[in-house]
Amino acid sequence: MNETYKSAGVDIERADVLKSKIKEIAKRTMKKYVIHGIGPFAAVLKMPSELVVATCDGVGTKIALAQEYGKVEVLGYDLVAMNVNDIIAMHGKPIFFLDYIGIPNLDVTDIEKIVKSMSDACLESDCSLVGGETAQMPNFYLENRFELVGFCVGSVKKKDLPKKEKVKPGDIVLAFPSNGVHSNGFSLIRKLIEEKKINPDDKINNEKVIDILLRPTKIYVRNFFEIVKKFGYPKISANITGGGIPGNLSRMLPEKCSAVIDKKTLEFLSDKFCSRIFSYISRFVPESEMFKVFNMGSGFVLVYSEKKANEILKKMKDKIFKIGYISDKKSKERVIIN
Repeated sequence: MNETYKSAGVDIERADVLKSKIKEIAKRTMKKYVIHGIGPFAAVLKMPSELVVATCDGVGTKIALAQEYGKVEVLGYDLVAMNVNDIIAMHGKPIFFLDYIGIPNLDVTDIEKIVKSMSDACLESDCSLVGGETAQMPNFYLENRFELVGFCVGSVKKKDLPKKEKVKPGDIVLAFPSNGVHSNGFSLIRKLIEEKKINPDDKINNEKVIDILLRPTKIYVRNFFEIVKKFGYPKISANITGGGIPGNLSRMLPEKCSAVIDKKTLEFLSDKFCSRIFSYISRFVPESEMFKVFNMGSGFVLVYSEKKANEILKKMKDKIFKIGYISDKKSKERVIIN
């Protein structure tokens, strides 16, 4: 009997049908700067600004939990969000997005649903989904697992880049609230579920814990540029992902300064916007570890002068919150949680 690629586990014909469907899904995200999108060997685009901002990120082990509970459609949104939020942390505008899906075979998950949620997220981010790769790799990935990786490129003017040299004591730390754990800490969450410490069917405010955990990562592109349009760029920004506020904000702080963060404000954000999920998890995880792993209610951080921050808080209440301030560095810690 003659062997074929299909007999080795790779279905080219079915993949071609899927690619044509993906092309139609992605078409609605195309902007005027896309000269060639999905179809050729590579996308061709005209960049609208002088500098390019680029990032790469994945969804991580949230994939396994989404598969188990039949909610894979959130993952494409997560993938785009993790990348575009990094772009705006450098004050760039997301321009185009590509994905990589590594999978043992096309029956493992509903790729069309995932790509549809990617395109929804790209539309929300004013970003074009211009291509990607779906790699069928039997006997390489575990039979019931797959990988999701995203790549995003944006543009920024040199004058608009973060300026950490301008950060000084007395500046205010503002934050957009998260809507939950986003896409970080799921190796710990899954361990707590396996050990039966977290019950996915428990309810918090009439919503199942699993549904809160699998909420898609919030995209902050529109929030960010709404503030920029009205008040100008922040001095620095930080996307709060793995490492929490201490691990991410510290990357952008000058050596001479520390950030002091108000724990009570974070508890308020967590209770109001995150359905108390962090309080629920903290029954099993020490507080210091919680702050290292999770966003704790703050999804994206911006630092402004006190005068500008007060204007923002006055005009944009319920959208952005003061969570702390910048101080002289009097501690080894770059970010102090009080």
